[in-house]
Amino acid sequence: MAVIGLLTACKQDNWLDWKAENIAFMDANEKADSIQTTPSGLQYKVIRQGIPNAAAKPDDLKTVVITYKGQFINGYVFDEGVDVALGVSNVVEGFAEGLKKMNVSGRYILYIPYDLGYGESGNGTEGTAAYIPPYSTLIFDVTLNRCF
Repeated sequence: MAVIGLLTACKQDNWLDWKAENIAFMDANEKADSIQTTPSGLQYKVIRQGIPNAAAKPDDLKTVVITYKGQFINGYVFDEGVDVALGVSNVVEGFAEGLKKMNVSGRYILYIPYDLGYGESGNGTEGTAAYIPPYSTLIFDVTLNRCF
């Protein structure tokens, strides 16, 4: 059992430089022009405000249709989609928080720190295109097309 714990710890150590890079990115990004930061640590930039309409504002019970591109701090695009429907409650915490700030037709860039994303474990299978490494900041360019 001790050997398994040691191997897991060694594997996590491989990501410590990546963790430091991601934390440094978020620290620097917070100081950039037009970046807003929520109490949870989510950072976002409003590109286009969209149409203010409280009835069409996302919440945990809503489904949204979005166009998005997700990438890491190094620019690697791990996912993108056009007119993708998803439940607000079915995404990582930071993405849901960002969606709830948006209006229909709005476009935001969301900077999601790892603790509001996939955390210390990451997501998916290492070596695949959609793999999210541990400690990854997720950067999403999101347009909210519809909300219902």
